Amino acid sequence: FRADSWSIPQLHKASNVGSNAIGHTMIIKINRRDCLNKYSRFPIRWYNDIEQEEEFVFPETYKSYILTLPAKSFKGQIRILSTQLKLLIELLGYDELIFLGDNEIPWLKQQNDYTPVKKATQYLVDNKIGKRFIGGLQVDLKDLPVFTKHLAWLCRSNIILPYIYFQDKGQNMLGTICQYGNVHLNTTTPKSDKLLKAYIKQTSFKFLTNEICGNNYSSSGIKGRKLKL
Repeated sequence: FRADSWSIPQLHKASNVGSNAIGHTMIIKINRRDCLNKYSRFPIRWYNDIEQEEEFVFPETYKSYILTLPAKSFKGQIRILSTQLKLLIELLGYDELIFLGDNEIPWLKQQNDYTPVKKATQYLVDNKIGKRFIGGLQVDLKDLPVFTKHLAWLCRSNIILPYIYFQDKGQNMLGTICQYGNVHLNTTTPKSDKLLKAYIKQTSFKFLTNEICGNNYSSSGIKGRKLKL
């Protein structure tokens, strides 16, 4: 499916929050419908009431990769991820990233008492993300390391029910951070693919060549990972 051909009624029913700057950071909230209209390459999921099943649309991309990092623990991986994702984005020439969930479940739908998750949740609350917020977030390059760290813990613990994707304003790439701290990245054009391969060598990221994403650490459990519906 092509992203520019989407026509999904649910997008026009959403309860959205308008755009505004947050605190002293350069994080900007974006109304969900506005975000999807402006950045049409975001994947979306919705429940089809007639068919009584979930449907999913993923935009057409050029190539897909899994980027991993050398670390002995999830904490270590996230520490490296927070700096290396910023470095990669900076090398590619982007000033910010846009983050959006693939469905209309709020970012803060669930709670978890695991300490890193509580800190991550509080970070969003402190930055004016309410319990009903379903829109996008525009994150400035300087704020990306802290935001990435907290987002990774929220994904790790299953607190965020939507899959949170990110892309640059020019929609040259589309990515997401998985529960294992790896980055699943899609390039959208041959030019953006060539640039990624050129600049990835200047970061700590490595391409996961076997295309199987999983836990790289000795413990197979994910501490603090809970699901409360």
